[in-house]
Amino acid sequence: MILKSYTKIFIGIFFICLNSVSAVAQPSDTTELERVFILLKLTNVQQLDSNIWVDLKYSTSDNFLKSNVYGGLTRAYLHPEVASKLVDAQKILSDQKPGWHIVLLDATRPLSIQKIMWDQINVPNTERSKYLSEPRYGSLHNYGAAVDVQLLNENNQLVDMGTPFDSFEKLSYPIYELEYRRNGQLSEAAYQNRIFLRKLMNQAGFTSITTEWWHFNSCTRKEAKKRYTLVHSHFLKDYEVPSPEPNFLSNSDSEGLVFRVQICTSGKPKELTWHKLNHQADFKYFHEGLYKYTSGAFKTLEEAQNHKLKMWSFGFKGSFIVPMYQNKRISIKDASEILQ
Repeated sequence: MILKSYTKIFIGIFFICLNSVSAVAQPSDTTELERVFILLKLTNVQQLDSNIWVDLKYSTSDNFLKSNVYGGLTRAYLHPEVASKLVDAQKILSDQKPGWHIVLLDATRPLSIQKIMWDQINVPNTERSKYLSEPRYGSLHNYGAAVDVQLLNENNQLVDMGTPFDSFEKLSYPIYELEYRRNGQLSEAAYQNRIFLRKLMNQAGFTSITTEWWHFNSCTRKEAKKRYTLVHSHFLKDYEVPSPEPNFLSNSDSEGLVFRVQICTSGKPKELTWHKLNHQADFKYFHEGLYKYTSGAFKTLEEAQNHKLKMWSFGFKGSFIVPMYQNKRISIKDASEILQ
């Protein structure tokens, strides 16, 4: 009897100790969103390399929404493979520029918060896609497979990139850099800093996009959907039962996407052979109360950019690129998501 009593006491102490170990496995200030990341076995980037600085902009009001949508989250989480790539990028940076740091501005973002951000944008519905990709397109942030980053120099100063993070002016678009560099809107120093950041991230296995100098993807959406878990909610209760994968547009859907160069608008319909179009227009559409005329149809933004400059040389100085999906105009940001 005495032996059995001691055995029960020992087992009780063992489970108390085991529970204590489990309790300290997570920081005492862990938020529910962070517990979701831990549940999904995402990696806390700061635990891998303290040289990577974290400044989660959506945990503050210092963002385009002027609102904190991440609550008390202060630690950045990524899929382990993606976190490892970011550590590699920091090592490369430290070798090339001692004392410099990668600053992680955004990492994993649940799809549910993407939807909240979409709903909170205080602009007309037709303008929302200029600021944020539509949740129906999804984002690699939703899989922990994308990062938003900036660089900090040896004097702990943010490196000049020409625009702040989350700037929605075209000056922040890499696709327009050469154009803005030529006309002086983008300084040579800022241009070279962007080139350096892209080379750094490319060496570590990331790819850049055409619309945000700060955004880098670790893989394609097709690969992420196949290999990674979608972070669909920021509430733990929503992971008690499996959630169906949202019907995001797949890479094959990009076949319905083209980039055209808009060269003219009119309040009244005109023939495509109208003399002022110089026979350059080959497509017209009706949008926001106006008839709009475009030239060319291209599968990549780079090809469309080259054609736009050609149209400028023909006298159409106001020409600009319009992405169209299934003959309906969408934003460049959404087009980038479809391509990714």
